Amino acid sequence: MDTQYVLIDKREVEQQIVQLQRAIRFCMNAQPSSCVSLDAEPTETYAGSSGYALQTMRDAVQSLESNTLLSEIYTK
Repeated sequence: MDTQYVLIDKREVEQQIVQLQRAIRFCMNAQPSSCVSLDAEPTETYAGSSGYALQTMRDAVQSLESNTLLSEIYTK
């Protein structure tokens, strides 16, 4: 089987890296809601950080799927 490649815009990859690193940081530093002040950022809690991480992963999957599909269309 030949190796196939998918071309992804460098800015898109860099943006995904930043978002994924941010999600990791949020998850590593998250605390129970009962341990943070009421005016804390939502991502300081387990619920908020996991929500951010979930959306970040969904965005990454969508980007990879879209770019893979575009690659298949343009290489036919």
